[in-house]
Amino acid sequence: MIAPSPRLIALMTLAGLAAVVWPGAGLAGAGGLAVAALVDAGLSGRRRRGIRAAAVEPVRCQLGVPAKLTVPVTAPVGARVSVALPPELELADGPGNPWTFTPRERGRYRVEALAVEVVSPGGLWEWRERLRPEVEIRVYPRVRGAQEMEALRRAMTGSRQVRQVGRGREFEKLREYSAGDSFQDVHWKATARRGTPITRTYQIERTQEIYCLVDRGRLQARRQEGQTVLDWSVTAALHLALAAERRGDRLGLLAFSDRIDGFVGAGSGAAHLAACQEMLYPLQPSEAVTDYAEAATYLRTRLPRRVLLVVLTSLDDRASAEPFARAAQLLGERHLVAVVAARAPGAEPLFSGPPAVDEAAVYRSLGGHLVWRGLRELQLELGRQGVRLAYEEPREMGLRALTMYEEIRQRQLL
Repeated sequence: MIAPSPRLIALMTLAGLAAVVWPGAGLAGAGGLAVAALVDAGLSGRRRRGIRAAAVEPVRCQLGVPAKLTVPVTAPVGARVSVALPPELELADGPGNPWTFTPRERGRYRVEALAVEVVSPGGLWEWRERLRPEVEIRVYPRVRGAQEMEALRRAMTGSRQVRQVGRGREFEKLREYSAGDSFQDVHWKATARRGTPITRTYQIERTQEIYCLVDRGRLQARRQEGQTVLDWSVTAALHLALAAERRGDRLGLLAFSDRIDGFVGAGSGAAHLAACQEMLYPLQPSEAVTDYAEAATYLRTRLPRRVLLVVLTSLDDRASAEPFARAAQLLGERHLVAVVAARAPGAEPLFSGPPAVDEAAVYRSLGGHLVWRGLRELQLELGRQGVRLAYEEPREMGLRALTMYEEIRQRQLL
C-alpha cells in the first residue's frame, strides 16, 4: 500500500496556498510537484522489491518473564519495521527488532503480522508492506528449580529428611540364614543346593514410577490470581517432575478431558523432562465435561505394574465427583492413587466464615456448607478405599502434590 508522506502533504498545502495568492506561479508549482511525485513514486518501486521476513526457530519463554523477539527482515536501509502480537503477549514500548514482550498467558502463539514501511527516495511517498512470518512463540509455565522447591516445601510444611522405613520389596542378594530372619525369606531351592539355610535380602526400592494425571475439563477454567486452575495444575505437574528427577524416580504424564489429550510414558533425564514440558505447556481448558472413566480405562490397559498416580483435578460438587469416585476405585484396585483437587469456591463448613450480613449471604453459606459436606463424604469414602484426596487452593496444589509424593516415598507405600 502506498500513502503520501507528511512532506508531500505539506508541499501540496503550500502549493494550494500559493495558487490562491499567485495563481500563475501556484499552478506551475503544483504541476511541478505532481510531476516530481510521479517520478518519486516510480523510483520507490525498486526500493520495495525483495522485502521479506526469514523464518526463525521457535521463541521459548516463561510466563511473566520479559523476552526478546528478533525477526530477520530484508528491507532497504532506513525502513521501519513494527510487529503485531496476540493480546496475551504484552509488547513493550520502544524501538523494535528485537522487540521486548512479556507473556501473560501460557500456550503456543504466532506472530500475527510484520509491517514494513519504506520511504521513497525523494521522501514524498511511504510504501507499507504487510508480512506474515512463520514465527512461533512458546510460553512455558514459570517453574522454580528443584532446590528452591525443596526449600519452599520444607519451610511451609516443617518437614525434614528422615530415615526410610519398611523392609523393601526389591531383591538385593542371597546370604546365609541368620537368627531372626523370617522363614518367609528363606530361599528353599538355594538351601537344597548348598545344604545350609539361605535367605533372601531386600532393599528399599530406589526407583519408582509416578504418573501425573492432569485434568483439562471445563471446571479447570476457573481463575484465581490471574491464572486458571489448569495453569496451576500444569505448574504442579512440572514441580512433581523435577522432584521425581531429583529423587531418581521415573515420571510419566497423562492429559485428559472427555478424551485422552496426551500421554508420555515414565522416564527420566533432561530429554524426558523436556518432552514433559513440551506436552504440558500448550494445554488449555476444554469446554467438555471430564470423562474420568476414559482415563481410567486407558491407564488400566497401559500400566500393568503398580505405580503411583497423582491426579490434579477439580471436584466442585458431588455431581462432578461421583464419576471420579468410580474411576478412582477402578484404578485403586491395581495402583496407588493420590488426588489433589482445587478447592471449590465457597465450599466451607457453616459458621467458618464471616457472619452473614443479609438473607442472601445466609443462603450462600448454607449452599457452600452442603457442597463442603458432600466433598468431605467423598474424601472419607475414598480414604476407606486407600485413595488419598486433598482439597487445596489452586496456588497450593503443587506444594500439596510434593508433600503427598514425599510421604508416600518415605513410607514405601508403593
